[in-house]
Order: sequence, then structure tokens, then C-alpha cells
Amino acid sequence: MKILVLTVAAREPDNHLLWEGLRSFAEVDIRFLNKDQQRNLKKSFASIDLDAYDRVVLDLFFRFLHKQVSLLRQLPGLVLYEEDACQEFISNSKWRGKFSLFYRKLPHVRVIMTGYSVSEKFRATGVDARFLPKGYDSSKLYDTEDERDIELGFIGRTSSDTYTERKEFLQRVTHEFGLKSMRTEPGDEYRDALNRIKVFVSGDIGLGEYMAKNFEAMACGCLLLACRQGRGEEQALGFVDGENVILYDGFKNFSEKVKVLRNDSEKCRLIADKGKEFAAKTFDYFNQSEQLYSYLKEELSTRRRFGLSTFFR
Repeated sequence: MKILVLTVAAREPDNHLLWEGLRSFAEVDIRFLNKDQQRNLKKSFASIDLDAYDRVVLDLFFRFLHKQVSLLRQLPGLVLYEEDACQEFISNSKWRGKFSLFYRKLPHVRVIMTGYSVSEKFRATGVDARFLPKGYDSSKLYDTEDERDIELGFIGRTSSDTYTERKEFLQRVTHEFGLKSMRTEPGDEYRDALNRIKVFVSGDIGLGEYMAKNFEAMACGCLLLACRQGRGEEQALGFVDGENVILYDGFKNFSEKVKVLRNDSEKCRLIADKGKEFAAKTFDYFNQSEQLYSYLKEELSTRRRFGLSTFFR
């Protein structure tokens, strides 16, 4: 199988290992597009012989893709990789309802989504959706085995209007439990900061899926203390409360679990170690490539094929 992958240049999180790993199973042509190239895919495709590929995978920003439906309808073997489809169901998101509208216009497309319950919701509406969780770059993020001097930590931004519940929750944890909330640059600074944290507090509340930071923290040896998403999400990921993660339901339950962890440092260490081992097996981008390939080689929906040479003339 020959696969063309168009992905985002200089993206964060950097998922290039996901696409590199595909080369173990197929002939893969990976091309990185900047924002201008994403805005004008017709021009970007003009020099590419699309008939030479069995699959065309687009890992691009939705804000650019949704404006180019007429072009996307013409692409054979099209598969979309989408990390933000959960925003379809977030009340404060400007993209609420936009994803389903977009996919209805592209009935032949397979979409690989990073949330289990999100993908199931879309499948129920007729979208050819598949689930592959977000992952992490194992070449950049790992346990350095340094001293962990931050008891409860979070790294990331909280200013987005889309994630108001996260902001409110983390502010309360900071006030009542002394959470240290940080912003870092990607790469070494981010990895080093994660390696200072004993318990990484996830504020992914009401999203329906787990963001990449959860898996990145686990990979760096933090104990992950995360909000239970429900609807089968934990089972699909392989999260087991008290074994490889600690899950909370609401602030009261969070408070109770923090108090238990503070009194049992050995339990913290054991769960963190199991979480790190589990993350390496399950969420390492390179290891996820085999599952990704299985989704790409499955037969796609059939449809009438348009003349590409005419369209791109």
C-alpha cells in the first residue's frame, strides 16, 4: 500500500513518529504543510500525482479543512486524522456542531478520532469513524529519574474560553491544595518540568476524552490524577483506577483521593511506575502506528470517482 500523509509543519504536540511508524507497514510519503499551504489545498495538491496513492491522509487543522469541502470530495482514498472532534459537543466551543455538518458533506471519508466515546457518537450518525487515542513522542518525553520536588502539578494553558471548567477546577485545586500550575516551552523544558512533578493533575473535565498531556505525564513518570470521562472511555484506553492511574469524580472525590495519596507515597510510586509502563506500550506514537495502519488498509466506502486531472487543471 502507498500512503500520502499531509500533516502540520511544526505542530504541538509533535506527532511525526505516528506517521514515521507507518513506514514499517507501507510505502509512506510524508509532507509537512504550513498554514498558507493548508488554506489552499488545491494548490498544494497540484504537483502531486494522487492516482499513485492508495490512501491520502490529512492531519491538518479543521479550521482550514472545513472550508474546502468541494476539493475534498474529489480525493480518492481519503482519511482524516482529527484530534479536536470532541469540540462538536462542548457548549463553549465555537466549533460546536460544525464537525457533524462537515462530515455529512463527505460521506465517503473515514475519520480517525482520538476519543472513544466521541468516535462512537459520530458512528451513530453514520460517520465512518475509528478510535485511536492521542499519544506522545517517546524520543522527547521520558522519565529522567530526577528528584520530584513538586507534589501536585499541571502544565498548560487555562485561558481558553472553550475549557472554562478546566480553569475553574485548577484554580480551586491551587487555592485548596497548593497546585503548581506552569507554562513551559515544548521540548526539553517541558520534559524537565514533568519530571519534577509527583502527581500530575489533569483538568480535562467535560471533554469526553483525554488530552495528550495525560499520556505525556504518564510517560515521564508522573502519577496521573485524572477526571473520569465515562461512557466507556477508560475501558477503551485501558485505564484502571488505582492500578495505572487515579481517577476522580468531582471535586469532593478529588479531595479525598489527594488526601489518601499524601499519606501513601509508596502507593503513588507503584501506580506511577505501572502508568509509565502502560503508556509506553499503549500511547507511544511509534507503537500506535500498527493500529493506525489497520484502519488505513480497511476497505473504504465506495463512491463515484471524478476526473482528478480535470479538477486540478
